[in-house]
Amino acid sequence: MTNPSTATTTIVHRPFGGLDGYRVVSDRASRAVVHAFPLTDLAAVASAGYVTGGCAYVLVGNGTAYLGESGKPMRRLAEHSADSTKGFAREAFVIGGCDGEAFDKSLGLDFQFRLTKQAVEAGAVAVAKGLNPVRPDLTAADRSTHDRIYNDVLRLLHDAGCTVFTSGGPAPGGTAAAPPEAPPDAGSEADAGPMAIGVSGMAADSEAFELRYCSLWARAYRSGGKFVVAAGSEIRTATNGSVDATTRKRRDELFQAGVLAAIPGLSDRRRLMVAVAFPTESIAAKVTCGAHSAPPWTRLAARSVVLAT
Repeated sequence: MTNPSTATTTIVHRPFGGLDGYRVVSDRASRAVVHAFPLTDLAAVASAGYVTGGCAYVLVGNGTAYLGESGKPMRRLAEHSADSTKGFAREAFVIGGCDGEAFDKSLGLDFQFRLTKQAVEAGAVAVAKGLNPVRPDLTAADRSTHDRIYNDVLRLLHDAGCTVFTSGGPAPGGTAAAPPEAPPDAGSEADAGPMAIGVSGMAADSEAFELRYCSLWARAYRSGGKFVVAAGSEIRTATNGSVDATTRKRRDELFQAGVLAAIPGLSDRRRLMVAVAFPTESIAAKVTCGAHSAPPWTRLAARSVVLAT
């Protein structure tokens, strides 16, 4: 287990000179190195030939991060730079082996899984995903080796300026325009209605609903023509990159209203302390989950518990 009091030394090398642009961040005691550069320098970095072989990588910008792995990182980053869905990206952080010793496939896949999970839990940025990364099967010996390298990687990423893996850390690439608004749903006209925080005196109908998403659980009911998410429900802290501007605005309003409480031991969700009324079930699910394609609410079967006297 890493001793947090152990002093460390980080070396920042700037192959192109100057104070901005391409940095190679390393530690002579570590197997890992981080190549950090703005995507506008991608062609120059590729031509220099410093980044080769298997790696994991992080693309960051505009409050969003994408995490991947590749055996041909420069080609893969070039594909991303031409992809409109990665238009948010402003800076790349490529994690590889020292002195040209590439990561093997299992290490790249493992770090993609770990970094994605940590970024989601930190909640500092929205995490854009393609397919959900899957942790590879590893022997106990390989896993312990990866653990030690991973601790170094997190430190080197932080020293390179990538702070999306710590709660509340600002994302490189600034806070420019939010990702493009997703196409409207069929129910978008109804979804345009107001959200009411802290509703009271609304008698619930006989039917109750629940929603489960990424370990989150929420309860809701219909009342007064609205769909009400009950106090005690959980609200996810991270926001997916595909979420539309209206849902983002509602989530910002909810997080700034002072009605969400921390849940001890958990960083990926908050406890809702009051009831919140939404115009539709769909928008209630999107705001609760921070996802454009949130799962539907399902009926909550009536349950009772009788305590012995």
